[in-house]
Amino acid sequence: MLNAVILGAGAMGCLYASYLCKNPNINLTLLDHRAAKVDEINKKGLLMIENDEEIPFSVPAKVSGHGHHEPVDILLIFVKAHQTYAALKANRSLIGPKTVVVSLQNGMGNYLEIVKFVPLDRIVIGTSNHNSTLLGSGHFLHAADGKTIIGAFAKDSPHVELIRSVFDECGLDISVSNDVRVLIWRKLLVNMSINPLTMLLEVKNGFIQSNRPSWDIVRQIVDEGLTVAKADGIDFDREEILELVHKICVLTRTGCSSMFQDRIHKRRTEIDFINGSVVSLARKHGIQVPVNALLVQLVHAVEDSCSGEE
Repeated sequence: MLNAVILGAGAMGCLYASYLCKNPNINLTLLDHRAAKVDEINKKGLLMIENDEEIPFSVPAKVSGHGHHEPVDILLIFVKAHQTYAALKANRSLIGPKTVVVSLQNGMGNYLEIVKFVPLDRIVIGTSNHNSTLLGSGHFLHAADGKTIIGAFAKDSPHVELIRSVFDECGLDISVSNDVRVLIWRKLLVNMSINPLTMLLEVKNGFIQSNRPSWDIVRQIVDEGLTVAKADGIDFDREEILELVHKICVLTRTGCSSMFQDRIHKRRTEIDFINGSVVSLARKHGIQVPVNALLVQLVHAVEDSCSGEE
């Protein structure tokens, strides 16, 4: 029996909890810093809406950062990118000498925060093409199914096979990437194209590919991103990436991006870890990325115009 903890009971944390709780070999706990949300989940459980059907799940939840937690075998991080360091610091007792930390977070550079608490060879990085929208505490809409891809910076990492096996036994569509940097960049190019535009326009994902002005902006975002990626040593085919963005928009057309959900709930976004990370890297290489730089400024302006807690 493996002890596993999901850190962050947001839309994606709840979705992956609904999968992991199906595995009889996993003793799963869901952690969140909001006591009211934890109480609600413990009272009512998780409720997934999928294809207009309500599907309940029972997963025990606890308040993160409160009291002592024993080290676990697997720690999955689903907090926002900018919350990674604080969340791990508050829950560092979960990390023991054998703990494998899994990040399926958006953006680039999350592992640089995680490595402050666990060696790089015990970090598994992944991306998810699922779309989940939080409707309430533990209540979420699974708007689109998709593949989960994982990898590691350490070559031939046995921890990747462990996580692949665990996810596979839960019914997740799982595959392994041999180049984690390509994996991170590919997902980044998708997120930087969809997330800020849906947030600023306040639209669901499907609008981006169906609206010509929006899609023209996507092309500019991708072109700048591909230039920076190439300078970073990663070369992609432009049409392949645009086709991927288009496909994700279609598959998740009824769903809301995480950044749009942040705007709805008046929370700080992950823009600095998505388009902002590309702007920073572009500056390092002396590359101009005016469209992405403007998107970062616009998103921060919207954040400043909103009130509310993260």
